[in-house]
Amino acid sequence: MIHLVYTFRPTPYAQENLPDFWEWVREREEWFYDGLDMVLKTDWFVRTIGPDVHCVEHFVTFADEAAWGAYRRAVAAQSRDPKWEARRTEQGRWYDILDARILSDPPVRLGRTSTVTPA
Repeated sequence: MIHLVYTFRPTPYAQENLPDFWEWVREREEWFYDGLDMVLKTDWFVRTIGPDVHCVEHFVTFADEAAWGAYRRAVAAQSRDPKWEARRTEQGRWYDILDARILSDPPVRLGRTSTVTPA
């Protein structure tokens, strides 16, 4: 698996309007990933400790590098539509991109999942 990981810092505007920010993120995720079937999964996490506290980490998972490449081509094609691109770039009102990176799974299965259900 390939994981594209972004670190976003909410803008002062977003921090002052957190309920609106999270609603915008939810709507944007639905809009942005619609039709991008090469995306297997998305995840969102909020940093609560460490540098850049309160930043948001967004993970986008692909089966392999070919799927990631297909994603890049599809987004590039979409960005040629001025209306689509205007909606994509409204993100600057809500967050700054601090980092983008690619992670891949190790060659052997690692990690644990608890079978205990939290109370």
